[in-house]
Amino acid sequence: MKLLIKNTLLFCIVGLLLGEAISRLFSTTSDIPSRIIDQHNIQKYKPNQTGTWIGGTHSWLINEEGWPGPLPKSKEKLITIIGDSYVENFMNPTACRQSVVLKKMMPSYNYYEASRSGISFIEAMEIASHLDSLRPIKQLIYVHDADFLESVVQIKKMTDIAQYDTEQDKVIPGVLKSPGLKKILYNWKFMYYLYTNYSFGPTNKEIVPAPKKVSNAPTSKVLEHKTELQQLITFVTANYNTDSIVLVYRPNADPDLIQLLKDFNFKLLLLVDDKKKNWSFEHDAHWTCIGHEEAAKQVKNRLKKTTYDF
Repeated sequence: MKLLIKNTLLFCIVGLLLGEAISRLFSTTSDIPSRIIDQHNIQKYKPNQTGTWIGGTHSWLINEEGWPGPLPKSKEKLITIIGDSYVENFMNPTACRQSVVLKKMMPSYNYYEASRSGISFIEAMEIASHLDSLRPIKQLIYVHDADFLESVVQIKKMTDIAQYDTEQDKVIPGVLKSPGLKKILYNWKFMYYLYTNYSFGPTNKEIVPAPKKVSNAPTSKVLEHKTELQQLITFVTANYNTDSIVLVYRPNADPDLIQLLKDFNFKLLLLVDDKKKNWSFEHDAHWTCIGHEEAAKQVKNRLKKTTYDF
């Protein structure tokens, strides 16, 4: 019996070591950067990290200021780009980042990206407020319907992101969920592979959360929660500098929310998805390099045609 237990344990140990070696050799899972919350209560990534995307197709970089992608060489004539996993863009090479593509299209400006998967609209405004110290000429915040709905505690409480509480009339900072356990899991590649690919864990698609779909039916969530959204936007316009803010809205927006933002005089740039060009991955709503290129073209062309041109 003792021999059986000993052999079983030995077999398990060898299996785990072999599985770990194979997982690292063939990059069966994506490397996930560690998060921190800085002195301004902004949730970002631990600075100076690098990792590999699933399959080893390309690497990602967290710069010294805790954001994905390279920092601009200069902060003169600066345009900031703020957003969620679409801007974070771990699934594509660095060459396909909005900042890199826009730099090629408009080289006389510099671009600073600040992004994190799952970011809410109110979080984006907190980041934009902090980046005001860099004196950017424009702050582009990439958003969609869910970013606003997830910004309000009374609509959907989410403790791991910053939210606005309509009852207390203040922003509630997000907290990190089980950072120690996540660090162990992310670094144990074989176990993380099992966790993300089998029934006892989420699917691999959850590594970078896809945008949440919001119904545009007559009884949409925007209409259902119009009062809370009005309170959110009223709070934002009263407490943040929105003069340099341009909301770059992903395609298929809820028209009621767009109208609400227009009523509060937000500058909007509504992206249009050209159906002849597939912007997204086959099994993932995030943009491919083609999507980023097409989005950047619209940002460039449409901003230059408006009264808030830079």
